[in-house]
Amino acid sequence: MRRLVPFVLILLVTIATPQSSRAQSGDATQFMANLGDRVLAIVNDKQTPEAQRKQQFRQLAEDAFEIPKIGRFVLGRYWRSANDEQKKQFIEAFENYMLQVYWSRFSSYNGERFKVDGQRDEGNGTILVTTEILRPNSGQPPVKVSWSIVKQGGGFKIRDASLEGVSQALTYRDEFASIIERNGGKVSALINQLKERAKS
Repeated sequence: MRRLVPFVLILLVTIATPQSSRAQSGDATQFMANLGDRVLAIVNDKQTPEAQRKQQFRQLAEDAFEIPKIGRFVLGRYWRSANDEQKKQFIEAFENYMLQVYWSRFSSYNGERFKVDGQRDEGNGTILVTTEILRPNSGQPPVKVSWSIVKQGGGFKIRDASLEGVSQALTYRDEFASIIERNGGKVSALINQLKERAKS
């Protein structure tokens, strides 16, 4: 799961700011280009205390992703068997875990650049935007990332991201199902694991 973190961060930090939301006047490609600029600004802002940047990061992330809908998807068939309290606890634990992992990786960024290649309409209101993460300081080749974005209200929301064709949402779903199955079908076991991971 952690191998998916670097590309998610690029989007996570930028998508839901007022500036980005106003990208609705353009297309999804323009919107994504704005995201990269915002990420670089945050990465390079070393004068702002980490706690403050982390809080800003959290707020942006909460606005950026359709976390309840993504959470329902990644829990898969176990969403139906979970009670209302478990669903609430899972969404909260899932969000906290993602943010902790993403922030840990995000704070170590150094010189990455974001390039938008294009977009295509996937139907059902979904736009697929193709991008690359350039890593000139590491000597590594670019990472190709595709983003599933929907226009919602006055802005955009992310539903999934794929690294070299691998869906983040499906990866979470498979891993979470495996955890639950190893623990006798108990959703509470997954919730507890996510809570522990979020502390690390």
